[in-house]
Amino acid sequence: MFSVLFADDTTSLAKGPTLVDVINFVNSELQKMANWFRANKMSVNASKTKYIIFRTPTKHVDPTVCNVFYNSTEIGLPDDPTLISPIERVSFISPESSFKLLGILFDEHLSFKPHIDMLCSKISKSLYCLSRVKNFVNSESLRKLYFSMIHSVLSYGINVYGCANSTNLEKLRIKQKQAIRIICNANFRAHTGPLFNQQKILPFDKLVEFSRIKFMHCYHFKMLPLSFAETWISNVERNPGRVLRNAEDYYIPAHRVEFVKRLPLFSFPAAWNNAPGEKLNPRQHLYLKALKNHLISIL
Repeated sequence: MFSVLFADDTTSLAKGPTLVDVINFVNSELQKMANWFRANKMSVNASKTKYIIFRTPTKHVDPTVCNVFYNSTEIGLPDDPTLISPIERVSFISPESSFKLLGILFDEHLSFKPHIDMLCSKISKSLYCLSRVKNFVNSESLRKLYFSMIHSVLSYGINVYGCANSTNLEKLRIKQKQAIRIICNANFRAHTGPLFNQQKILPFDKLVEFSRIKFMHCYHFKMLPLSFAETWISNVERNPGRVLRNAEDYYIPAHRVEFVKRLPLFSFPAAWNNAPGEKLNPRQHLYLKALKNHLISIL
C-alpha cells in the first residue's frame, strides 16, 4: 500500500482488480500499521481516520462489502473486539462527502465539485472586496489585489482539480470573468477576451494549460521529486529501433473510458506534446514568459 506522510498526517492508497480484494488487502495492511504503532508506543485516532473508494458514477458499490477496520490485535492472535475500530467511509451518501488532502477536497467520483464550491465561496468574498474599493483605487492596484486574493486561490492545486469536467469548472470561469470586469471597470456583459489581453492575465482554461505545460517542463528536465520518475516515457524510448516523426513526444497510454482523458496521466503529456514555442529550452523562466505571452496573444 502506497503511503504519503505530511507532518502528522498519513494518507495511503491501494488498488486491486476487485473491490473485495482491495478491502481485504487494506484491512490486512492496516493491521500491520496498527501493530507497528503499538510496538513503537504510538496511537492513532481511529475516529478521525476515514477511507474513500474512488469510482465512476455508474460503478455500483456494495455497502455490505465496504467494511474497513483499524485492528490493533497482534498478528497471529485471535481478534480482540476491544482493539478493533470501524473506519467511516467518505461518500456522497455519508455525512462527509469529501476529505481534504493538503488543502484540496477529494470526492469519490473525482469530480472536485466540493473543492470548486469551496473556491467559489472564497472568491466571492474577494469579489465583494474588489467591488467595494474599485472606486477608490486605480486599475493597477485592483490588478495587484486580484493576484493576491483570487489568482492565488485559483492557481493552488490547479493541476489536480483542473481535471474536473467543464460543467463543474464553469463556476470558476464565471467568477474570474467577474473579477476582470471589476478590474477594468467594464460593463457586466462586456466581452472578457480583450480585457484579459489588456491586463495580461490568463483566463482560467489557459491557466490550466499553462500549469500543465510548466509541470511537464519540470518533468522533462528532471526537476521534480524522484517519485515522478518514469511516469511518462517518450515514443523513441518505447520504440528505439524505429524512426518516428513524433519521437520526442511523450507516449499517452491507451484508455477505454472517456473521462480518464482529463486525468493528469493522460492530459499532461497531451498538453506537452501540443505545447507551442521552444519548449525544449532548459531556461524555464524564459520559456514560460514566452508561453504566457503566446497564450494571451491568441485570446
